[in-house]
This record gives sequence, C-alpha cells and structure tokens, in this order.
Amino acid sequence: MHKLACPKCHEPLVLKEKTYCCSHNHCYDLSKTQYLNVLLNPDKSTNNPGDSKESLIARKEFLNQGYYDVILNEVIQCIERYSESEQILDLGCGEGYYTAKMKEHFLNKEVYGLDISKIAINMATKYRKDVYWLVGNTKNLPILNESIDVITALFTVINQKEIERVLRNNGYIIHITANNQHLIEFKQLIYDEVKVKSDEYIRLDLPVVESYDFKKTIHLKNREDTIHLLSMTPHYYHIKKEKRNILDTLNEFDVTIDIRITVYQKHEISNT
Repeated sequence: MHKLACPKCHEPLVLKEKTYCCSHNHCYDLSKTQYLNVLLNPDKSTNNPGDSKESLIARKEFLNQGYYDVILNEVIQCIERYSESEQILDLGCGEGYYTAKMKEHFLNKEVYGLDISKIAINMATKYRKDVYWLVGNTKNLPILNESIDVITALFTVINQKEIERVLRNNGYIIHITANNQHLIEFKQLIYDEVKVKSDEYIRLDLPVVESYDFKKTIHLKNREDTIHLLSMTPHYYHIKKEKRNILDTLNEFDVTIDIRITVYQKHEISNT
C-alpha cells in the first residue's frame, strides 16, 4: 500500500482512474509517462526549478556507464545492513538512475523517487514504471507521517523537519555527501585556489549509527565520459571565460571519488 499524501493537507491520496485525490478533494493527475506532479506553486522559486536539461542529460549518460556504481553499492549495503525496509524514499533523485537501481535490487519493496525538476522525473520514468516517481519539494514531502522505513539522499540537501515527519520511529537516513577531495582533479584545473569547506552545515541533528569515508580513483575512458561528469557538477558552470580552453584538453581522465556515508536513525520519543 503506497504512502502518498496530499502536499496541501497531508491527508492520504487515493488513486481513482488516473487521478490521485485526498478527502479534501485536492487532486493530482498522473502524467502520460506515469509520474505524479505534487509540486505546489508556493514550493517552487521558478517555473522550472532544479537542474538544467543539459546537466540531467550529462548525468544520465555518465551514470549509465557504471562509474558511480561503487557509490550505489555502498547505499544498497547500508540498507541491507540496517533495515528490512518496506518503503524506500530517494530524495533529490534527479533523472532516476540510483532510484531505479535500488528498485531493481529491492523488487519487493515500495520505492519512491522525488525531485523538484519535472524534466528530471520525466526522464526517470524511462528507467522503470514500478517506482513512484514524484515531482515535489523536499521541504514539503507528499508522504504520510511516519510511513517510510529508509530515506536515501545522495548529494542533495535535506530538510530535517520533513525527514523526521515522514520517517518511521527507528527508521534510517542514508546520507551521501562529498568530502574535500571529491573530484579534486577538476577543481585543480578550474579554480585558481581550491578552498577547503566545512561540512558542518549539512550534518543532521540526529543519532549517528555509522559514519565512514569512501575514497576511490576511477579512470574515465574517453573525452565524452569526462565531459559528462564535469557537466553534471556545479564546477562546469563556474569555469571562467579565460579557462574555457581547458575543456578542449580533456580526454581520458583519472578522478577521485571522495565521499562520506552517514547513517542516521530516528529514535522514538517517549511520552512518559
């Protein structure tokens, strides 16, 4: 049984033909490609929020080469290690590669993929139809209270208040964040000075079950893969005009994956 909720009132959504409606008669139509747009106008800052189409295409092309499957495998292992999950929610799922792979691995689980970009979610539906693909905002999740077993967040911003609302007691959050050496080779090419940033502001105020670093050098086999990886990061859009010629020099490339995997758990609050 799905755990979808109306983003206006958080009452359960019920599917009637091709429309999801709540008891207050707030209704949301399924798209032709089977995603549900539950992004309210107050929850978006532009008409087309989220990553650009060009960035999403680059992301899809790169991820489908399997270079980042080492990250995906860490997430899957964490889910298996900590939870006999029934519902998995992937936040900021983008064009859906990781979410679809999670569903492929956990075929008997309900998997939800949410992103603020309609373009991204429309692309995600091409992977598989047995995922609940949602256009929505992480600040106002279209999910019932305390209904999700595991939330995954790969390289995306988390709203802790909403996470705690939709996560079951003793449920888990698997958070993937970039360390300072992540894609350092690109940074060294692009920036005059590579600044070391603190990750304190992205840490959640929840009990940590496990936190560890994962570091690996991957070899990008050709120019196309190298450009795709760079294009799916913010670094591509920060290249100064005088350094744009760097793009012409890129071909095969060794680049560092340097991430932190943090597993949080929401503990039940006693009323006694």
